[in-house]
Amino acid sequence: MEFVIESLRADWQSFLGFSPRLIYAIVLLGVFWIAGSISGRVIGHVLQRSQRARASMGFIQRLVTWILRFAGVLMALGVMGFQGIAASILATGGILAIVLGFAFKEIGENLLAGIFLVFSRPFEMGDLIRTGGLTGTVKALDIRSVHIRTADACDVYVPNAQIFSQELYNYTRDGLRRPDFTIGVAYDDEPEKVIALLESATRGVTDVLTEPQAFVTIQAFSASYIEYHVFFYLDVSQSKRNIVELTNDVMMSCWRALREAGMTFSTDVSTALDIRSAPAFSIEGLKTESRLNPSG
Repeated sequence: MEFVIESLRADWQSFLGFSPRLIYAIVLLGVFWIAGSISGRVIGHVLQRSQRARASMGFIQRLVTWILRFAGVLMALGVMGFQGIAASILATGGILAIVLGFAFKEIGENLLAGIFLVFSRPFEMGDLIRTGGLTGTVKALDIRSVHIRTADACDVYVPNAQIFSQELYNYTRDGLRRPDFTIGVAYDDEPEKVIALLESATRGVTDVLTEPQAFVTIQAFSASYIEYHVFFYLDVSQSKRNIVELTNDVMMSCWRALREAGMTFSTDVSTALDIRSAPAFSIEGLKTESRLNPSG
């Protein structure tokens, strides 16, 4: 019985001698744990002010938070005199990372790809991108995936590795976009006049850039009409309207210009031309000219 009491007394004395280190280690761990949370929030507030950094805000917040917390664990172990355990954790962590890398290859690929995307920054929050046949607006960059919202309001989470390994098209990197559309005009209307009319109508629309200038090309000669291709530019960062609204305005402007000029055209590039615009013709043996009309 005396042996047990002496052992308990010795253990208690050892605990009392070790307790300052334990308390210091707990306080140190708590400080690093709280510091990680605070640092994550501060970085989040700082990145929130930058439109370019918002896409990767969540990724950077989590990364900084857990790095500080892990550092706190290692320092707490060192304060308690467990430097060997801390070193073992680092060594074991490296080995474990290799093992997990093979076991969870896709997770590791997405994590590394996310880190590379954060530093290379091929896109920002709100950019319109296309990757792997998917087109949409970037909403956020997370540890595993990129949040993209498509035009039909569908939220898609694309793995970071997929975006990093495939071609990435950024349509709004510098804000410049070039919408286009086609329109069919009858052969009776001179191409020079049609092109000049379409270019003038397009350039007169508000928010269409004067430089680079809008232009019109002849795309094809079909059986019933000449197909014209209209190109124009806008700056999505400065325009008051989005690309769909501005394209509609340009198409309506071209429609009005062609109609006021009395030209025959088809806005949907079909063969449904207005037969009343056909030129007059004469039948041999008759003195009067006849004009085709819808009734025959």
